[in-house]
Amino acid sequence: MLKIRGIDKNKTAGCKKGCVLALALFLTTLPCLAYMRTWAAVAIDTKKTDCQITVSVEGSDDQEDFDKMSIPVSLYKVADVDATGAFTAVGVFSGIDFGRVNDKTTADEWMGMAEEAMSRLRIGEENGAEAVATIQIEKAAGSIGAAKGVFENLETGMYLVVPQATYNADYSVKYVFAPYLTALPSSEYALSGAGSDNWDYDTVIGLKAEGEPQFGKLAITKTLMNFNESLGQATFVFRIEGRDETDTVVYSDVVGITFGQAGSETVTVEGIPAGLTVTVTEVYSGASYTIVGSDTESVLIWSDVAVEATAGTQEAVEQAAVSFTNRYDGGNRGGYGVTNHFESDGDNGWIWENPTE
Repeated sequence: MLKIRGIDKNKTAGCKKGCVLALALFLTTLPCLAYMRTWAAVAIDTKKTDCQITVSVEGSDDQEDFDKMSIPVSLYKVADVDATGAFTAVGVFSGIDFGRVNDKTTADEWMGMAEEAMSRLRIGEENGAEAVATIQIEKAAGSIGAAKGVFENLETGMYLVVPQATYNADYSVKYVFAPYLTALPSSEYALSGAGSDNWDYDTVIGLKAEGEPQFGKLAITKTLMNFNESLGQATFVFRIEGRDETDTVVYSDVVGITFGQAGSETVTVEGIPAGLTVTVTEVYSGASYTIVGSDTESVLIWSDVAVEATAGTQEAVEQAAVSFTNRYDGGNRGGYGVTNHFESDGDNGWIWENPTE
């Protein structure tokens, strides 16, 4: 038997909605802290302790997921700021040179400083470093607009915003966020190079996400009620097909189970996009065997993470599974076969997995 496995992963992420595109929108640190000392109309009030940072998350392709998620975000103070806008690293972040910050600091340089801050934070956490606060980014019932959360009663300074990677409600997509550096206070001019240079002690930032599609397993169990030894081994073949909401095939696979005696055998297929409903059809029932009952079953694929995370709860889900039964029909034709696997090599070619080796 010939088996061709083909799947366009760009079409399968978050299959409960059809397609979730992995946008690769890691939120890099933007030049929002650009050399504020040269822009200040008035001195910074460094004694303020009622500053705020509002964090929101939105994305047109993923909004349905975000509206149902609760995303933990932690905040760490990385530097003090003086009245002129000069930063001095503090605590576990001491040693980061924020004196180099100016109006020509590039996004890549900001990213480098954020990565350095994260490296120092990991070491600091091992020694007991704690967040200033942790909040949940979520959409309140009946509210309009993006899911959001607010850090309140903050001192002035520079902060590292660290969102935690979070799964959507059905664990079919994992959303990953990059750390973000932001300053309190800031101004329109500091953020964009235009507009007012008055200090704003209530900062608003928006997170972007990269969606990582999750995958699950499917168990196919075949029961053979009786077996004719004189005909030798018998092979049964199953086609697995998943379609999105536009009825486009986004997953296709073929597997076989071979029997040398009556009984039950199970084959487990891995790497199926989570959230996808697949239809399993027994397309070959052995030369002298007849299927008992239906030859087709449909089942929703739960991710491996979903099965593990919900185990033992009222919302527990199980690994997808289907089963089929056959009996000997009195014929005298054998029906043994071999299922070949062809995997894409990523370069317009195919790799043959020879099951006879």
